Amino acid sequence: MAVVRCPRHNIPYNDQNPRGCPACAAEREGPDPTAEAIRELQRASRGVARPPEIEILPPPPPEEEPRLPPGAWPPPVTQPPRIPTPHPTRLEQTTEFIRHRFVWFALGVAGVVALPLIYQLARPTFVSQQIPPSPSGDAKPVPLGPNVPLDGVFAMLGTAPGRVNPDSRTLARYVFADSLTVDALNGTVYAVTVTSPSQSWRGLRVGMDSVATEGALSLLGPTRTRPVVRTTAPRRLGAFQVYPTLASLPRLTRIAEVRPPNGCYDVVAELAPRVLGWVTDGKQRWVAIARGSVAPSLALVRIRAVSRALPGPYAAGPPVCGTDQP
Repeated sequence: MAVVRCPRHNIPYNDQNPRGCPACAAEREGPDPTAEAIRELQRASRGVARPPEIEILPPPPPEEEPRLPPGAWPPPVTQPPRIPTPHPTRLEQTTEFIRHRFVWFALGVAGVVALPLIYQLARPTFVSQQIPPSPSGDAKPVPLGPNVPLDGVFAMLGTAPGRVNPDSRTLARYVFADSLTVDALNGTVYAVTVTSPSQSWRGLRVGMDSVATEGALSLLGPTRTRPVVRTTAPRRLGAFQVYPTLASLPRLTRIAEVRPPNGCYDVVAELAPRVLGWVTDGKQRWVAIARGSVAPSLALVRIRAVSRALPGPYAAGPPVCGTDQP
């Protein structure tokens, strides 16, 4: 028994099968439900198999639930549970602030430190310096006065270069050590000026208070007072009464008149408020004379013996004695 292949349908079949080729037999017999299967077998035998067609349908869209407006929501029956949170301590809060706000913390610390310093620098500062200082220790007496020959002065004090007196060109001025100034006219002493507390003249000494000065002047002769010279009024700066400069301090002048037979000269004692120190306000420096509303104390700042037998700029009038007076 041999197997043959149908030349029309290319289907193998037994040559002893009375029906012959199954496909040919089906065509002869009419439509058959198995015909499609046979045709599939025919295609499979030829090697041309067609995959079944699969239709992929898209997924259906999800159904949206109707949304309720916020006002239609039912209120919750109970509060939702909350996880307990620990409360940080003050130290933890400070540490956290420093860790996250280090720059601001540093600026705050710098401001706290700088504010008192700025306040101290901005407020007036006081430096104590008493002018003139109170007399202390021994003073060297000046053994000369007006109306004596200039050669005797050089013999006692030594020579000094002469210069022109700034108040009168007819007088020659000689400046010795310790702020001792001698003005001479034609070889005769016209005035002797002492401005240093290290020297004394006839019991007067720079730095004495007004009471001691008045007592020493009364021993020399009758006294009188010149009007007070005031260039400006004091002002209040902080806790002090101040003046702009030393030259602006008011001066009180007490004069003792010495007349023959004791001599022919005037003793001019200038008193001014004793300076307590210096007050610095910004870039300006002020002279402090008293604290608060306390009256300042007066001190002797200059002693000048002026001849009344010679003409000159320091006398109150013309000569009242002869030049032969000592």
